[in-house]
Amino acid sequence: MNAALQPHTTGRGAGLLLAHCAPMADVERTPPRERLEALLGGELTRLLVFALVGGHGRRELHAA
Repeated sequence: MNAALQPHTTGRGAGLLLAHCAPMADVERTPPRERLEALLGGELTRLLVFALVGGHGRRELHAA
């Protein structure tokens, strides 16, 4: 039988991963667009986001 399909009960991986991720759940994250604006400025952020989005979501870009 494939080892990948076998339940892995001897390791601590999942518990350790959850323990490391739990503190991050309480952190309030700044939205990505605001973080980019703080680093790059408003105009460069607008151009970068527009380039990444392409022709999709133009209304959302102008509303922000």
